[in-house]
Amino acid sequence: MEITLNNGFQMPMMGLGVWRMEKEEIKDLIINAIKIGYRHFDCAADYKSEAEIGEALAEALENGLVKREELFVTSKLWNSDHGHVLEACKDSLKKLQLQYLDLYLVHFPIATKHTGVGNTSSALGKDGMLDIDTTISLETTWHAMEDLVSAGLVRSIGISNYDIFMTRDCLAYSKVKPAVNQIETHPYFQRESLVKFCQKHGICVTAHTPLGGAAANPEFFGATYNCLDDPLLQELAKKYERSPAQIALRWGIQRDTVVIPKTSKLKRLEENLQVFDFELEEEDMDLIKNIDKKYRTNLISTLAWGMDIYA
Repeated sequence: MEITLNNGFQMPMMGLGVWRMEKEEIKDLIINAIKIGYRHFDCAADYKSEAEIGEALAEALENGLVKREELFVTSKLWNSDHGHVLEACKDSLKKLQLQYLDLYLVHFPIATKHTGVGNTSSALGKDGMLDIDTTISLETTWHAMEDLVSAGLVRSIGISNYDIFMTRDCLAYSKVKPAVNQIETHPYFQRESLVKFCQKHGICVTAHTPLGGAAANPEFFGATYNCLDDPLLQELAKKYERSPAQIALRWGIQRDTVVIPKTSKLKRLEENLQVFDFELEEEDMDLIKNIDKKYRTNLISTLAWGMDIYA
């Protein structure tokens, strides 16, 4: 199942997120994912796994498991490379062993001290807070992203972790409109206003944390709630004879959002794909609306950067 982006390219509505995957596991994971039907892979320079993913993709292409035109590969510009967009993109392409990216995103709406292309560190100042570069505007970064499209290095460009106001501004100054806004959204953090705003203006929303993520990444999420334990999702899982995770993913898909859950377990890979052969009834979609806690679980900026960039 695919969604058509505002430039006509199609994007699979189910993808595999690879954040915090163990390097020694990634190659086999990607190969196995391709074998069972995954075609959409969400990568980023900051995940520091592009080289390993590139090896897996090259092997899969060489062995005829998949054709390049069947794949949808995303990568992201890290904060410290906002002033070096072309070089950063080429570095990702080299590591991924690809001629072009299907989608390239601005990872966060913030430019930080440059630490060398490919060295995606988050330099902190003496005050322990993220060392933000105030000389590079998001508009400047975006126009450099647009140049990548003109150069044929990427097919689509987009944004990530942008709120309504930043998204609105991007629409105002862009010549090439953002095709995607990748954000945290799940049943406990539904962000209906942002999702609807993006969709109204032709921007596809991708949920980078469609299952909440708290259980898998406690050191970065610091969360005490896990939406998969919610009684309603547990009840609906029994009703549809599915897992709570499948209910959450199906809910995301029926909102017309792309979902990119992360897992390193083959059984979960298969389970996550099995969400296209059933539909949640409208009344159940409405019930899930009512469990929104406006609860952001990804607290990386507060925990690792010494500041809340969403404040």
